[in-house]
Amino acid sequence: MSFDLIIRNGRVVDGTGLKAYAADVAIADGRIARIGRINESAAREYDATGLVVSPGFIDIHTHYDVQLDWDPIATPSAWHGVTTVMAGNCGFTLAPAKPDDVDWLAGMLSRVEGMSRAALGEGLRFTGGGFADFWNRFNGKIGVNVGGYVGHSAVRRYVMGDDASEREATQDEIEAMMELVRQGMREGAIGFSTSQLDIHVGEDGREVPSNHASQEEVVALCGVLSEFDHGAVEIIPRSFAAGYDADDRKLLVDIYHASGKPVELNPLIPSTTHPMGWERTLEFVDEMAEQGVRLHPMCSVNKLEAHMRLRDTFLFDESPLWRETLCLPEPDRMNALRDPATRERLREANDDPTGRAFIMDFDRLIIEEATTEANKPLEGRTVGEIAKERNTTGFECFLDLSLSEDLGMNFYTEMDEVATQFIKHINKTAVGNPMVMAGSSDGGAHLASFVGADYTTRLLSEFVPDPLSLEEAIYRLTGMPANVHGLVDRGTIRVGAKADLVCFDVEALRSGRAYLVEDFPANSCRYVVDSEGYKLTVVNGQILIEDGRHTGALPGEVLHGA
Repeated sequence: MSFDLIIRNGRVVDGTGLKAYAADVAIADGRIARIGRINESAAREYDATGLVVSPGFIDIHTHYDVQLDWDPIATPSAWHGVTTVMAGNCGFTLAPAKPDDVDWLAGMLSRVEGMSRAALGEGLRFTGGGFADFWNRFNGKIGVNVGGYVGHSAVRRYVMGDDASEREATQDEIEAMMELVRQGMREGAIGFSTSQLDIHVGEDGREVPSNHASQEEVVALCGVLSEFDHGAVEIIPRSFAAGYDADDRKLLVDIYHASGKPVELNPLIPSTTHPMGWERTLEFVDEMAEQGVRLHPMCSVNKLEAHMRLRDTFLFDESPLWRETLCLPEPDRMNALRDPATRERLREANDDPTGRAFIMDFDRLIIEEATTEANKPLEGRTVGEIAKERNTTGFECFLDLSLSEDLGMNFYTEMDEVATQFIKHINKTAVGNPMVMAGSSDGGAHLASFVGADYTTRLLSEFVPDPLSLEEAIYRLTGMPANVHGLVDRGTIRVGAKADLVCFDVEALRSGRAYLVEDFPANSCRYVVDSEGYKLTVVNGQILIEDGRHTGALPGEVLHGA
């Protein structure tokens, strides 16, 4: 038998959770052809002595749907060992869409998921159509594999038009939406996604369409998946931060019983108003697992830092007043932020610990980047330091600095040591739970505020060997998400499986610090994060990245269901 590639002398961790073993791995025609001691030669051979050879990582929660139009390898996820991404989460997709609705849906993505409107305007190539129309455009043009959900908000907009952002659906409208979900599943969708967070507000200032759905509608749409032999449901319920109230718990159980499919949930992170909500979530998930209900929350092992500029941040959206103000068109937005009466109301909203506001400590914000020469000397300094010099408050100083650069000044904040240790405690608890998956990168979203694509690297470098063994950690990144999403050909190293592989030096794995680049259409910026320790990434048998460099190959596939 002739082989295209042999990876020799590696320490194979196969994605099942079994102990590592020494073996060669041979690849032919895009699949794993042999594992063991291989005496034959191949067109290309790679010496993996001292390296771990594992399945390629599966990034389960991304929004790369749009970015793939100009970035075919889905960076920075691909830099961190990822070979498959799941897109279209939270119900936010661009298909199905009538041609006249594409721009509206792009505006929703821009506001809710922090995507540059200018980049969307210049880089997006989709002009309308169904699920297959959107995804078939990428065949032969991408470097990583990608699976797409049918998104609830797009389905609602297609059936109900502008009313989708105003009211509940009629029974006839629900049935029409069910048919759209059914069509998407026939065309290869990996499942159905939705969310109902009231902080999700579109470009028009209204809550996104899925927020207006009744629980009966959500269950009916999820129930379509019972007709198919593949699929998963992804949802973020309204009360996720609190650990789900009684209504949302009933909703999740009803979704599972109606669909019969795994239900993927939000990351386990604390909020200012519900610091222990994650614990209630785990208790509920464990209780349901005993009853046979498959609920899979994510642990979030990213570095929790936030970057922001008032031009496009979502970080204040939990406060209705902040959200309303920051959604105003220009020049109304900047005029409102200059108005003393509006400022006083915004300050009160932020200072109210009993409200739903995002409580921001303005004094601790650090100026990351100034856009004007006059403000360049302020970079690296805290707002509190500058406010003291100017004899004002951190809140007033933050707004004044932002307005001095037409809301383009970039700030960032990091957690203090107490919060950092609390998050580590949560993650160490979460990763030990057998129902919890690793995530969430949110790749392709919140580009000017956050980058989480390094969660794969951080899980392996910071949570191995305590509390996870290397084999357990790789299972959480490969075999488990493949099982949950029904990817029968991926996630494990076995003969016949698709040859998605990553070779890395486990002792050298490092995640860098997030930094800003301007490499998107219309010269728009985003945060990225580098990696160290990855040596070879293989997708469908072809080398995608070697020693940190993209080879130019585009071997990725659009996944079609299972």
